[in-house]
Amino acid sequence: MLTLLIFLLTALSVFGQTNDYSNQVMVIEAMLEEANYRAAKAQSQALIKSGEEAQLPLVKAEGHRLLGRALTESKQATAKERVAGIRELKLAAQLFRKERKGEAVEDILGRLEKLTGNRKTETVELPSARKRRSKIPNADSINEASLSAIVSVQNQTITALNDSQVRQMLQLQEQERELDALAFQILNDSILLIQQESVIDRQQAVVQQEKLRRNFLLALAGGILLVLASLYFRFRSSKRYQAKLEEQNQIISRERKRSDELLRNILPATVAEELKTKGKATARSYPSVSVLFADFKGFSALASTLDPETLVSLLDETFRAFDEIVRKHRLEKIKTIGDCYMCAGGLPEPDTDHAERMVRAALDIQAYLETNDYFKARIGIHSGPVVAGVVGQDKFVYDIWGDTVNQAARLEAAGDVGRVAISQTTKELLPDTFVVEPAGTFDAKNIGPMERFFVRQGN
Repeated sequence: MLTLLIFLLTALSVFGQTNDYSNQVMVIEAMLEEANYRAAKAQSQALIKSGEEAQLPLVKAEGHRLLGRALTESKQATAKERVAGIRELKLAAQLFRKERKGEAVEDILGRLEKLTGNRKTETVELPSARKRRSKIPNADSINEASLSAIVSVQNQTITALNDSQVRQMLQLQEQERELDALAFQILNDSILLIQQESVIDRQQAVVQQEKLRRNFLLALAGGILLVLASLYFRFRSSKRYQAKLEEQNQIISRERKRSDELLRNILPATVAEELKTKGKATARSYPSVSVLFADFKGFSALASTLDPETLVSLLDETFRAFDEIVRKHRLEKIKTIGDCYMCAGGLPEPDTDHAERMVRAALDIQAYLETNDYFKARIGIHSGPVVAGVVGQDKFVYDIWGDTVNQAARLEAAGDVGRVAISQTTKELLPDTFVVEPAGTFDAKNIGPMERFFVRQGN
């Protein structure tokens, strides 16, 4: 029973070691895939040593195979290292062949054929090795010496057997005399016979107790084995469950990251974070922001000459360029309405240079449109107070409201194609590096007279 338990524990230990070695093989193969040959070489040598110490031929063979790959696949390897690597592959093939691992042998033979042009696994001895080998006694002399030693040992064995037989015969005669004396004593002493029968009865009782004890221990050992098997299967089931749970957590994490990225793409970062934590985003009032409107000239006429797919593709390419410019100047894209593009500066985080950054972005947009063969635009900018936030429950959209938005739209409508029109308020917020030209007053719908200026970058 004890032997059975020891065997079971040993088997479990070997199984665990095999799993460890398999993991180590996978790690080394990953190093080879990443071209980390120096680390793979060190780990392969450690695996060979572990296989030798644990007396696991397959582990040792795997170590030689991986070491051979590390030495032959590295582009920085010297000729000597490559030769050593080929020898390691041949040694691995020989070990795998002894263990009847045909697939591993075929894999190594294929590598040897690519490296050397043949599939031989025998190692070729160097001339120096053959010279040393010539000094070893030949097979005939070894066989004669071996036969002489065997004959001598056999003669000694025969002599020992004869002496042993004589001693056995003497012992048998002595035993016969003792048996005769014992029989005579049994016949003449019935009391001793009764005592012997009593002893036999007691011995039988002891034997019966030993049988019961043995059966109990066997049952106990069986119960222990069942418990160990149950614990092992529970452990395996737990590992599978943990792996599945980890996989599900990774999927959830990826989906959460994806949804966060989508939310940040729709809303400003601070607004998206507030929406995630509180479930809603509170509208905020900003005393000074800059609002830009850009509208394409002749968009309806262009739309009548192009098919919808081409038109949408051109519009998407242009608005993507606008998005890059807005992102470069740290502005916030609000929305697009048909062919109209709207963005704002100074929110959701207030700042003081929003007008300057907005005008620079507008000039960059006009510079980009000079290279565009399809679209030309009017741009209007006005600075003032707005209210910004997210309203509604579905399809969240970050938007701004206020008279500032209307005035920026009116400036765009009253502007010139290819130029940037700004209001008096925006002009007062710009530094002296910009050249501002008066463009007169116009009557803005629902607003009244408005001054406008055209701006360009100074020297």
